[in-house]
Amino acid sequence: MHKLSDEQLVEELKFRLDQSRKSLHDLSVVNRKLVEMNHKLEESEALKSNFLSNIRNEINNPLNAIIGLASQLAAMVKRPEVSELVTMIFSEAFHLDFQLRNIFIAAELEAGEAMPTIEHVDVTSVVQGVLDNFRTHAADKQVSVRFSVTGAETDNVLYFPTDSQKLQVIIANLVANAVEFSGPGSEVVVQLDQTDKGLMIQVRDQGVGIAEADLKRIFDRFVQLDSGPTRAHLGHGLGLSVVKSLLDLLQGDIQVSSTPEVGSLFTVTLPAAAYGADGVTFAEGGNLFLFGQMDEK
Repeated sequence: MHKLSDEQLVEELKFRLDQSRKSLHDLSVVNRKLVEMNHKLEESEALKSNFLSNIRNEINNPLNAIIGLASQLAAMVKRPEVSELVTMIFSEAFHLDFQLRNIFIAAELEAGEAMPTIEHVDVTSVVQGVLDNFRTHAADKQVSVRFSVTGAETDNVLYFPTDSQKLQVIIANLVANAVEFSGPGSEVVVQLDQTDKGLMIQVRDQGVGIAEADLKRIFDRFVQLDSGPTRAHLGHGLGLSVVKSLLDLLQGDIQVSSTPEVGSLFTVTLPAAAYGADGVTFAEGGNLFLFGQMDEK
């Protein structure tokens, strides 16, 4: 092996040191660019969050006003032809409001911003509030809705620690789904219970049912089993995917059993969640929960 002279060794060391300096410089440049890119991504996320929040308020506020006014007018107007028009305005605004809220929730879930807020929730009043909101849609479809509570503490009132707003969304989508896919003269049954596993909510319908091959697909985003230009049911295929994502967030579970042309049963189980020391109790309490006719299965 050829032995390098002292001068050659010095030159070799200088060359390698120079290469190392260049590599360190390149790494420094790359690191700086990565930091800058990360900062821009953080700014972009903040802008997206602010945009979603602002646009949600810009859309929801006027929609809420339209829905509230239409509801008041429907109660006041006596002329049938005018009452029918007011009811149509209410129904269309209600449907749009529901769709938009699911879209905003899906966006929040996608951005990782849908964090749970745990409260001591009067679940009975939450469910009843959701059902009250669907009274008009169910009546239009000639579908009756029955609600029962077991395992309640007193007077059919059941309290449970969970996120009240997310619980409303879950129940609203399941009820909307059941009503939309039920035929005239059929019944939707909502059953509320508290078991050793936690809170259990069952929504049963006597609708078109779901084929066994489709059961695994119904929670996928934008999946519509009833599709095409002649489809009988509206919706964008978001509702059940939102339900599944919210239940994952709350560490809950949903099971489905269905028979085509007989009906479907959706069973939700939620574990008790820890909530703050302030022990805030949430109840529907007359607050208008503006969710309407989400249509998908």
